This record gives sequence, C-alpha cells and structure tokens, in this order.
Amino acid sequence: MQEFNPVHVHVSRGITKLGAAIPSVSLPAVVTCRPGAPCARLCYARKGRFAFTHNKDLLQRNLLIWQNDPEGFERDLVIAAATSRFFRYHSSGDIPDEAYLDMMVRVAEKCPHTEFLCFTKKFEMVNNYISNHNSLPPCNLHLVYSAWGDFIPENPYGLPMAYIEFKKGEAKIPENAMPCSGYCGACVQTGRSCWDMERGRNDCVVFKQH
Repeated sequence: MQEFNPVHVHVSRGITKLGAAIPSVSLPAVVTCRPGAPCARLCYARKGRFAFTHNKDLLQRNLLIWQNDPEGFERDLVIAAATSRFFRYHSSGDIPDEAYLDMMVRVAEKCPHTEFLCFTKKFEMVNNYISNHNSLPPCNLHLVYSAWGDFIPENPYGLPMAYIEFKKGEAKIPENAMPCSGYCGACVQTGRSCWDMERGRNDCVVFKQH
C-alpha cells in the first residue's frame, strides 16, 4: 500500500497555453477518466511534459491528497482560486467521483468572483448530479462536455460542448463552434473564451488534435 504524506495540492501557474495568470489543478489521466474513454490511446496528457517522472508524481500526489484529505484538497483550491479571475480544472485527468464534483461546486460558491472551467467526458455523472440536486451548478463553474468523433455526450441540460478537429478524418463539428486560439492567457481578455461559454445557448468550441 502506498504511504500517504499530507502535503499541499500542486496548483500549476506556469502552463504555457494557460499563461501565468490562470492557475490550474490536474490529476492523472486515464485512471480518473471514464472507463474505455475513446481518447485514451491518443491522449496528449500521456506524453510530452506529462510523461516526465516529476510531473507524473505531482499528479499522483494530487489524487492521493483528494483520496486521503479531501478537506485539505478543497481548502488549497479555495486559497489558490480566491485571488484569481480564472481557474482551470484538469489539463490532465477528469472528475474522479461525485464527491469531487460536489467539492467543485462548493469551491465555486466560496469564490464567486472566479470563473472556473472544466472539460469532462463524465457526462453521466454530471447529468445525474444535476438531476439529483434539481439545480444547475453555479454560473461561475463552467462544465463543458467533451466530444470525440462519434462519441457525443448526452446533454439534456444544454451545457457547452467541446469538439476535436482530427489530423485525419472527419468529425461532426457544429458550424458555430468557436476555434481555440491556442493561448488562453490572451483569449480570456476578449470576453469570448471557453470561460465565457454559457449553458442553454448551444455554445461550443473546437480544438485541433494535439
């Protein structure tokens, strides 16, 4: 059994695409993702800088903190997000369980002046959460369902969607899909970024395959 040593959650502030002003928290890819995720084989979070031992250890440490000290995990996220205009969940990984989603809602409520963004393929979990609570998450928590080719999430609550433009082959991408600029640090200043997408408007974004 892996020993757990309580430490603080690693919150990144230097991811090139996000820019230094947008903190983010990530978890290990695949193990926190939906079983049989269609993107697993080509996942960008399994290569490049994510494959470095140091970075893999940081992601695993974050997951261990969540599993062993969820209150500490939540506290660290509130501290990191409270003074930031924008916050990003999961450049790597996905929402591991419903308790984590509940934590994300509480963090958004505690930081009403921060806009939170999370792309997820755990659409069943989110749909069930909304149904069971009979309410949508806070408006500053932007949950975006992530499609992958023919894998199109069920979206009864009209959450924003993300699509992939593959290097080869075609994908069903709506004509109104906003193309990703490639650099969030500048995009968020335009008022037309992923953080500005709203539910119920058919808002969507398209990314080029990494």
